[in-house]
Amino acid sequence: MHRKICVAAALLTLAGCSPAATTTTNAAAPVKQEKAATSAVADCTRAKKVVITSANAFNPARLTIKRGGFLAVVNRSGKVHALATTPDAGIVTSVLDVKERQVIQFPKAGTFTVNGALRVTVTGESGCGTPKPALTLTDGDGASPARLSVVATENFAVVNKSGADRTFRCTPDPGSNRDNSLLEKGETQLLAIDHPGSYTCGKAVITVTGR
Repeated sequence: MHRKICVAAALLTLAGCSPAATTTTNAAAPVKQEKAATSAVADCTRAKKVVITSANAFNPARLTIKRGGFLAVVNRSGKVHALATTPDAGIVTSVLDVKERQVIQFPKAGTFTVNGALRVTVTGESGCGTPKPALTLTDGDGASPARLSVVATENFAVVNKSGADRTFRCTPDPGSNRDNSLLEKGETQLLAIDHPGSYTCGKAVITVTGR
């Protein structure tokens, strides 16, 4: 569409040599502004992947994200890990069970060390606020809505309002490492499923589409 507008402007300029050329120039300006606005839209659905490989080791050990950006942390160390940052990065309290994955958002700018081993530099602005819950865990094994559609690898927020701790398990298993997430009572977590398909998670059916 943009190419056609430029061609039309060129034809008017050649044929007219009159005020019509000025009018065409002014009309083209909003096209450029619209393109710039589109490119500025934030992608708040992706997370950089980090793996806990042992008690005090992360892979990668250093990375940079924008403020409001996300890390998807997978625990393959064989032990339970509680994530803590120095200085305080403002992340939610997160405890990763063995083979569990959690998505963590960094709301503050600065340089932080996670568990004394992972160095995270948070700079610039991602434009991402706190995601609204897409799925609510309710009493028993219930969930609302009963059906949800998400895009593969994109973050979606799950809040546990069931009144008890809940482990978020899906069938078939969406991860080769059984990266299920434990949500404490009242806790909200950001989750992501990497592979397209249909998954039954408690009483919710989640359809995952390709990008």
